[in-house]
Amino acid sequence: MNLLSLKNISKTYDPNDPPAVSNVAFDCVQREVVGLIGSSGSGKTTLLRIIAGLEIADEGEIILKGKVLNDSSTFIAPEKRDCSLVFQDYALFPNKTVWQNIAFGKKAANDDGRLDKLMEMADITDLGHRYPHEISGGQQQRVALVRALANKPTLLLLDEPLSHLDPELKENVRSELLKLLRETSTTTLFVSHDTEDAMIMADRIVVMRNGNIEQIGAPNEVFNKPVNSHAARLFGKTNLIPAELLPTSMHKFPSEDGKGQVVSIRPHEWKVTHEAPIGDRPSFTGEIKSLIQKGAYQEAILKTPQFEITLQIPTNTELSNNITITTKQDH
Repeated sequence: MNLLSLKNISKTYDPNDPPAVSNVAFDCVQREVVGLIGSSGSGKTTLLRIIAGLEIADEGEIILKGKVLNDSSTFIAPEKRDCSLVFQDYALFPNKTVWQNIAFGKKAANDDGRLDKLMEMADITDLGHRYPHEISGGQQQRVALVRALANKPTLLLLDEPLSHLDPELKENVRSELLKLLRETSTTTLFVSHDTEDAMIMADRIVVMRNGNIEQIGAPNEVFNKPVNSHAARLFGKTNLIPAELLPTSMHKFPSEDGKGQVVSIRPHEWKVTHEAPIGDRPSFTGEIKSLIQKGAYQEAILKTPQFEITLQIPTNTELSNNITITTKQDH
């Protein structure tokens, strides 16, 4: 059964501008973690605010656990919605201690046992007496999350939950965040521009662009089977190869100019060989135009008669100017 249902949600701020959100519709099931992914201006944060009740949709319907939050005649105020929103800047009270921040909500105030358990799970038990300015960014993120969970929300909304963290800290906090969501069985919808966060955290990914949904699917599906060039590039570097040059490829989509179909092949999905290709596996021969060492791999630009291809090649692979490459797998 669906916990959250969005039906044709639309929002326009200026009638002279395109809609910020246009006819968005999808569902979330119990305990699911769903990532809203897109570049700036894609509408993902506007949609999150509409679900939270901080913005009012012009059209559409929002249903949470069988209760209508928004439709043409209904609007439930944010504080009466059974969901919690964790803002990008965490929005902790600077004049309250960690414990006071966490115990602030109505449902949390009289449940010290639950608060203690959540703090223990988030590894912030020893921080209860401190103030937000006295703890790190990663610890502030966990405090904000525990404060939201302390109110036992049916739905947790996270706006760019990891955007303020340094790369070294981010990986650990991300793992802790996902572990806490799983242990509390919390249904979560989070917004991010970082596709790596989405690939690791989400059960399903909703790809947005210009206020519209472009693709919905499991992380591996949207990564390996993008519906268009924008979705393919959103998840990292890729090579868009004309489909007629890769006749065995199973997944293809229209090219950006609309004059044919292309196949998305990631830089790591090539194999360098100096031998003739085996069977019907596609191969291309070219000259190395540039080569950059990136630690775990070398990134090369191979110029072929047809186009240029970006490759990621193991550092122990010996390269010469004239090489042949084949796809590692059929697509």
